[in-house]
Amino acid sequence: MQLSKKISILFLLTFFVILWIIYFINKDFFQLETFFSNLDFIQNFISQNYLLSIFTFLILYSFLILCNFPFASLLSMINGFLFGTWIGGTISLIAGTLGAFGIFIIAKIFFSDFIKNKFLNKYSYIENYFNNNDLELMILIRIVPAAPFFIQNLILAGLDANNKKFFFTTLFGLAPWSFIFGSIGQGLEEIFINKTKLNFSLIVQPEYLIPLGFIAFLIIMIILFKKKFKN
Repeated sequence: MQLSKKISILFLLTFFVILWIIYFINKDFFQLETFFSNLDFIQNFISQNYLLSIFTFLILYSFLILCNFPFASLLSMINGFLFGTWIGGTISLIAGTLGAFGIFIIAKIFFSDFIKNKFLNKYSYIENYFNNNDLELMILIRIVPAAPFFIQNLILAGLDANNKKFFFTTLFGLAPWSFIFGSIGQGLEEIFINKTKLNFSLIVQPEYLIPLGFIAFLIIMIILFKKKFKN
């Protein structure tokens, strides 16, 4: 491995470790209690600096995704609470896509060989299947997140996915989730007051699962009929 590449990897790892240390030292700050205790200030700032607020939340969300911080989905709900389902969901969608793309590019440049040698080479059938169904599978992975979001990006980097396909399938695949969390976020204050735990049960509702299931079903049908047509 080239010396410059080793130095870049060391710098990146050091940067992310420092950020995570800062997060754990100040973990109590990243709680809903902190958000609602400063809600008046935040809402006043948004009302006086609307476009700047949107840009700030977009950059912040992208950065959190890039660093794989654990409260990105909470920020999606906060976006919905502060800006409404559609604008808040759009912020989450664009920022999530940009953050994921950042992870993907970094992993592709610096860690693709490691990912292939340590993980993907053991399951060569995954790469073979991906090569024949890359577009459909990239969308399906996003809509039906069987693996954590960060891991999805690393796997696709190791599979050497096309940059443009990665970007647009991520944008398309994250859209339903972004607006779902934005919609849930409009009731965030009630969730906070009732001390409801933020977990998967919040989105296990027919109005959310039915459209997601329908999209996933269409993608699976496309893959199956594409294979049948080739045969």
